[in-house]
Amino acid sequence: MKAPFREHRFIFLILLLISLFIISILSLYIGSPAVRYPFSSVAGIVLSRIPLVGRLLPEYPDTPVNIVINVRMPRMLMGLITGCALAVSGVTMQGVFRNPLASPYILGVSAGGALGASVGIILGLGLFIIPALAFAVAITTTLIVFALGRINGRTDVPTLLLAGIAVGGFLGAITSYLKFIARETLQDIVFWTMGSLHGALWEQIYIVLPITIIVIVITMLFTRELNVLQAGEESAAHLGVDVERTKLILLSLSSMLAAVVVAFTGIIGFVGLIIPHITRILTGPDHRWLVPTSAVMGGIFLVSCDILVRLSGNIPVGVITGLFGAPFFLYLLLKSRGDTGW
Repeated sequence: MKAPFREHRFIFLILLLISLFIISILSLYIGSPAVRYPFSSVAGIVLSRIPLVGRLLPEYPDTPVNIVINVRMPRMLMGLITGCALAVSGVTMQGVFRNPLASPYILGVSAGGALGASVGIILGLGLFIIPALAFAVAITTTLIVFALGRINGRTDVPTLLLAGIAVGGFLGAITSYLKFIARETLQDIVFWTMGSLHGALWEQIYIVLPITIIVIVITMLFTRELNVLQAGEESAAHLGVDVERTKLILLSLSSMLAAVVVAFTGIIGFVGLIIPHITRILTGPDHRWLVPTSAVMGGIFLVSCDILVRLSGNIPVGVITGLFGAPFFLYLLLKSRGDTGW
């Protein structure tokens, strides 16, 4: 089946950017059922933060300004950034492994992050110490998996996958034990492992945003190599690609993207699995377009899921993504090597 937007990728990307803008505005407008403001007020509050423009607008009460600017906007931006990061991480993983079932958490990133966050929660560490610990353990886990997956100086993909599964399972068992012994902190651990955008702060955005942008830009520099790798490692080597170096760089970048957002949002599954695959079906397998388009679609998907979260009573966003992702995962299992660009 030919990708319907293969010949019009640029137009499709522009339409996605417009859709992302609309969804983001809706996210700022739609809050909990108990707190609703007119759309004109929300738009005015947002515009009032723009230099010069704000002078032309009336003063708004402190309460709605605080809710829109300091509660809803960081939450929306965190959802957008997380969706972009997980989608690009998924594209990269699937490109390196040449498998549509690969996901950002396959190298143990989520298991490491969950363990680090669980330890931090039980110890009662500070608001920013817990994400720092989750990030550190997630990256350390990935490095261990990388080391286990190296055979005679080469990164063996099957060994890497098995090592990720084994290490992830081991760390998951430790996290389960921490849940067992946790008492008053059990609910916090469970809520974190389900993933949530609730409580996002501007200080967190200042950390996550630049890292995500930098890593995605660097990933874009390797889109040619990702395209060449689809022909196989031997063919890529004949075409001048340093296969081992490229795999290590790309897997490191994808792990970094997943780890930095997991540290602040918890485990939000399926975004990095289904979004790259849908994008590949729509636009084709060219990573020069696949990476940026997946990033935008990931942002749209996760911000939309968070809107559903607020409408349904602030359940963890990971529950919503799971409801969408699990059926699609079954579809991938049945048709992972079908007419989908692989």
